[in-house]
Amino acid sequence: MFRFSFSTLIGFCAGIGLLAFAVASATDNHVIFISLSSFGLVFGSTMAAALISYSTADVLHAMRSMLYTFFHPPTSQKHLKQVTRRFVEWSSIYRQGGIVALEQSLTKQENNDEFIRAGIDLMGAGYANHDVRTMLTDQMDATWQRHTLEGKVLNTMAVYSPGFGMVGTIVGLIIMLDNLNGDMAGLGKGLALALITTLYGVLLSNLFFKPAANQVTEKQETMYFRHQLISEGFVLLSEKRTALYMQDRLNAFIKPSVRDQALSGEL
Repeated sequence: MFRFSFSTLIGFCAGIGLLAFAVASATDNHVIFISLSSFGLVFGSTMAAALISYSTADVLHAMRSMLYTFFHPPTSQKHLKQVTRRFVEWSSIYRQGGIVALEQSLTKQENNDEFIRAGIDLMGAGYANHDVRTMLTDQMDATWQRHTLEGKVLNTMAVYSPGFGMVGTIVGLIIMLDNLNGDMAGLGKGLALALITTLYGVLLSNLFFKPAANQVTEKQETMYFRHQLISEGFVLLSEKRTALYMQDRLNAFIKPSVRDQALSGEL
């Protein structure tokens, strides 16, 4: 159902690649930019703060959403056009064979789609068109609220991580100053290690958490639009509208350049 997002992969690789190029072109000592303890301090503290701010389940769902940023939800204009075509087909199937014929016409993918399945179940229960609209709208809003929380968690982590990077830098500076009476040759190296935590904090915020939060929000907005189309489609099905009326009504959700040509038939 989800398609791989090459644009996200390209952007992520470009960000990492440009950073690696800047480091490689500036110094031969690349190892100084790698510090597991510094990364552990920044990432671990950011996770701890997120767990204090939100429930464990919300934080885990947000981290899972970061992985899903590499995939597109089925919300392209081509997909919406296919959904509209299916409702046009279902209008004839439902008027001729009822809910049983409609359920039998579902593909495996459609049967596994939670929102389509919810609409089919509501129609099978015999609800009127206004009840179908109300219940599907409630489900759309509830889904939106659940998933937008994931974006809030990621935005919160994006705010926390630079701060904990500064905390790591301060800790490193304190340790470095405490050793001033010792080996002065290691002063520069100690300062470099102290600043790595700030680098990690900024990178985590601006290359991972913030972009992931923005994409999670954008995906939910486009999915909400798709659910609006499906909701309207099931309302029209419950009214037993004709294929012509169904297509003309649902075409409002699709760009004019992508729409199918008008059908001919009974209104």
